[in-house]
This record gives sequence, structure tokens and C-alpha cells, in this order.
Amino acid sequence: MTERYQIHQTCFQNNDMPIHKFIPMEKLDLIQSNQVRILYYQNPSRFYVYLRQKINTHAQFQVELQRAMQNYQSTTVSPQYVRYQPVVAQDNHAIWHRATILNFNSNETEICVYFVDVGQQENISITNIRPLPQQFIHQPAFAIPCRLYQICPLNGNEQSIWKSDDPVHEEFNRLMANSASCKVCDLKEKICYDVEIDIPSKYYLKINNSLCIYYILYSDTK
Repeated sequence: MTERYQIHQTCFQNNDMPIHKFIPMEKLDLIQSNQVRILYYQNPSRFYVYLRQKINTHAQFQVELQRAMQNYQSTTVSPQYVRYQPVVAQDNHAIWHRATILNFNSNETEICVYFVDVGQQENISITNIRPLPQQFIHQPAFAIPCRLYQICPLNGNEQSIWKSDDPVHEEFNRLMANSASCKVCDLKEKICYDVEIDIPSKYYLKINNSLCIYYILYSDTK
């Protein structure tokens, strides 16, 4: 896992957004437009952004977290973890991230965690998980869950699953590579923002005529 924009084309359900039970979630402005960058993309119904003005804050936060974990003193007693507990988990690049425990695998050697500052879920070896130091709990999670407002797969509905080979993934990747302005249309269960994305008027999703009806990203025509 890296600290930059990623694309992940596996199919996901849209109703299982991880809940921020202990670590608060960063908020988008419900009235004004928000300047955001894409942090982690799964499909148009599930992607994560962070506020552009928080880029430096996030970088400094990660530096402090890495330093704290370098100085971490493990105890002889193995911690007992519970679901939704905030923890620190080390990814396969040896980078520590704040995370929330989602599930325990049956083999009891791995834990499924949600990286709250990235938006990604991974199975992590229990040996690479530590209790989250108290001073890092109160910083709101940088990754903000979003989905495009009233967008669904072709010939589907909001409950439909996006196919991994859907051409919209490539178009989303191309159009959203940089910062964008988004406006909140709705907030689902205080977890996922339904948003409209403003992009230059020349950028339409030219996949085919019928698909454009479903996939236009609300371009700015001013």
C-alpha cells in the first residue's frame, strides 16, 4: 500500500462502509464546495478523498506516528484486541497507519483492518498490529468516504455491483488524477457522502452514447 492515489477494481458491496466508532471522521462542508484529492478508489459508488488543505497536516501526522512506533516498547503480555478497536497496523512497506479492526480471521494469525487515513482494507498479521497510542486517537481520520450522487452501473440501480472491467474505472482514474471540487448532495448514515464532482466542461465520459447518460460527472459549464 502506498500514500498516493490508488485504483482497486475489485467488486465491492456499497452498504458496508467501515464505521468510525472511536476515531472521528474528517468532515466535508455541507454548504460550500470542497477542494479534494482522490486518495483511494474502488468504484464510483465507493472512493475516498482527503481535503486538499490537509495534505501537509497528514504528512506531518504520519511522520509523528512513525516516530512514535519506532520508540514503542512492547509488553510481555499479548494485547487482547476487539472488533472496532483503534490500532496501529504496519503495511507491507513497513509503514505504520492508524486502523480500525473489522474482523478476525479464522486462523487467528491475521486481522482484517480498515486504514482510516487511507480508506483501504487489508488482512494484517497480528504481529504487525499494536494498540494505538492515546495521542493519535483524536485526530479525525483523513480518508473521507464518498460516492457519486445518483450514479449506478449501466442498466442497474444503486444496489448493483460494479464490474471490474467496467470502462468507467479508467475514465474516473483519468479525470480525477488531480484535485477536484466537490459538492455534497447527501450524507448516508453519517458515514458516506453523496457528492457531485465539478470538472472542466471538455471532460465528458466518452465511452458510448448510452453510457454517458449514467456517467457524466456534473461538469462545470461556466
